[in-house]
Amino acid sequence: MLRLSCVKAHRTAVAAGMVACMLAAGCGSLRADGRPGTAAVWTDPAAVRTGTPGGSPGATAAGNRELARKQALALLALVQLPGGAVRLRSAPRALPVPELGTPAVSSLVDRSRSWRVPVPFAQAVTWLGTEQPGSLHQGGLREDGLQQDGSTGQPRAGGTGRTIIIGYTYDGPPNPAWQSADLGIEVAPAGSDASVIRADGQVVWLDPVPEQDPSLARPMRLTVAGGCPDSDAGFGDVANSGPGLTGRLLPGTAPAAGLECRYYGLNGHAWRLRSATPLNAAAAARVASSMARIPLSHPDGEVLNCPLDDGSAEVIALSYAGRPDVDLWISLSGCGGVSNGYILAG
Repeated sequence: MLRLSCVKAHRTAVAAGMVACMLAAGCGSLRADGRPGTAAVWTDPAAVRTGTPGGSPGATAAGNRELARKQALALLALVQLPGGAVRLRSAPRALPVPELGTPAVSSLVDRSRSWRVPVPFAQAVTWLGTEQPGSLHQGGLREDGLQQDGSTGQPRAGGTGRTIIIGYTYDGPPNPAWQSADLGIEVAPAGSDASVIRADGQVVWLDPVPEQDPSLARPMRLTVAGGCPDSDAGFGDVANSGPGLTGRLLPGTAPAAGLECRYYGLNGHAWRLRSATPLNAAAAARVASSMARIPLSHPDGEVLNCPLDDGSAEVIALSYAGRPDVDLWISLSGCGGVSNGYILAG
């Protein structure tokens, strides 16, 4: 992993919400697709959690993107509207951006719809925030599979004076094909007797191909037999040889032994060895199993704002029968993550 500060960052939720698709007393309701009733959140029945670090076996970026598109549309189909709602051809001026914000990733599907409703703003807010009887299951899960997150309200400049916008976001179901699936709904006044509503189904899909290690840092070569170097100054990655390390962090077989070398970084005794821990076969196998569970799938083009990276690191060597030892560089601060010199994980 790089000693430089990471250029990638976990997606930050901009807003949180209660539950989508609410119905107030005395107000008729239609689903966003024009049909009455509720809809189940779409998930590909074959896309189940398998424990495979890269996601579902045989997954592709194009396939995950298509699954994300379907999920975004399914989330939008859950939105229910007051009677008399009219679909708008574009987002209203009062609601120019999604309630969820725009995640800083390129692997994003965002499907948006907007409506004008013949309901005053105060009534629309009440309607949107009222729970439907029986819509919650134990643990806060709705029958449609959404998890309620909270609600937000914010003043925004719009036309004359200040326009108050009330927004809600809802966490959709997990899936190996995506990092997140969210529904955002916001409402703003449109005169004294009408309101506008915008809904966005946003899904950040995952690229199952492991991310290549771009590090130009000097690589360390560690071996179990050679022991831990006294310092990792000037190093920022590892060097490995042998097959099978461009699609996974470690070989698929169990290691026979291992060695963990932990270094201070800038704090304490700068760049000096902090601890050296030999690993027997059982301990080495536990470490390898832990590393194998780290997901290799990732969003594309994700921009991160990382905490301070003090350069502290752990370097692990694992020995295998019939091949050279395999090293891992683990960054203990900043963005964190693991590298085998070919790919990144975590």
